[in-house]
Amino acid sequence: MWLADRLANLVTGLGGPRDKSAGALHVHVPRAKAELDAAYRDNWLARKIVDVVPFDMLREWRGWQAPPAEVAAIEAAETALRLREVLLRALRLARLHGGAAILIGDASPDPAAPLRPETVGQGGLRYLHVLGRHAIQAGEIERDPLSPWFGEPTSYVIAGGQPVHPSRILRLVGAPVPEEAGGDAFGDSVLQALLEAIDHATAAAAHIAAMLPEAKQDVISVPGLSQALSTEEGTRRLTERFGYAARMKSMFGMLLLEGDGRSPEGERYQQKQLDFSGLPEVARLFLQTAAGAADIPVTRLLGQSPAGLNATGDADLRNYYDHIAARQAVELTPALARLDALLVRHALGRPAPEIWYAWRPLLQTSERDKAEIGRLRAETAATLAREALSPREVLAAGVEGWLVNADLFPGIEAAYQRTR
Repeated sequence: MWLADRLANLVTGLGGPRDKSAGALHVHVPRAKAELDAAYRDNWLARKIVDVVPFDMLREWRGWQAPPAEVAAIEAAETALRLREVLLRALRLARLHGGAAILIGDASPDPAAPLRPETVGQGGLRYLHVLGRHAIQAGEIERDPLSPWFGEPTSYVIAGGQPVHPSRILRLVGAPVPEEAGGDAFGDSVLQALLEAIDHATAAAAHIAAMLPEAKQDVISVPGLSQALSTEEGTRRLTERFGYAARMKSMFGMLLLEGDGRSPEGERYQQKQLDFSGLPEVARLFLQTAAGAADIPVTRLLGQSPAGLNATGDADLRNYYDHIAARQAVELTPALARLDALLVRHALGRPAPEIWYAWRPLLQTSERDKAEIGRLRAETAATLAREALSPREVLAAGVEGWLVNADLFPGIEAAYQRTR
């Protein structure tokens, strides 16, 4: 086997000294905060890559599953604390700089003291503040597997040297970094691994734009040009002559030149045109590469329909929305767990482990599809009632919950409340 591999290397040069890729080596070069901020502020593609995913994760928000009065109280608490706005800003900062934090404020005068959930009563939360990665310093990571803070920093310090207990901090991470690779309490900016692809995409568009003024150029061969330009008077007369010729062409659509265009003493005129036929595909290829690196479909990142016969982009968007739903469940829900427990106490004045929520789907159902789904569910409920497969009061409660949450009939929730 070794002889065959060695002979293949000798013949093709693969892996040998003539193989240009044999010496390739990945070297990590951290992007400075100033560079990341400049890319976010000045490069439209970098900005969209940072902003799109957090916006989509929170776009439809979440629906609490509880009695209507309790849902209304919890949603009012979310609005008063600006939870959705705060979380959106924190997620964007986390993606841009590699991490961010949300500071939970209650009535305690000492942020360094633990925030105990049992001490939070109705209206007990005062504020939620967003802290960028560079506005908060994390302490050492807890390594004791028996500690409830295992894997999290043991302490934080915010601007001014104020220590904060980790129970008051919600930590959000951008692109996770393995601990063995030097990762700390936060991670990398998502742009760290994407800036090269982003730069290539934007540079391709810039180069094509720079070529547009050169798309069609007039070329005039003038006998004795060097001699005429050798004197100031000759340069002036030549400049005036062809400046006047250009004005005539602009006004009358024609260019008058001396000579027949063939004689040595006559001026010869020709046009040079660039071929742009393959450039759109090149620019599109770089944009698709950047979109793939960001794990965002082109239809969402660029807001354009895919090319090709019968191409709609529906499959790409469905896969992307499934990806966002998975991130909501795997990343966002655990990150919010501590705050959500406090939020319920803040809204209701008591713990309520029976209350839960679900992230609303990103893929919106058309009115026709809603009606068809409603018909099928109604038939199912009628079959269950006719065959007595479910207690009538249980089935009625399920149908009520479906009708209230399905948004098929406006005002039906209030109507149900009036019948009680």
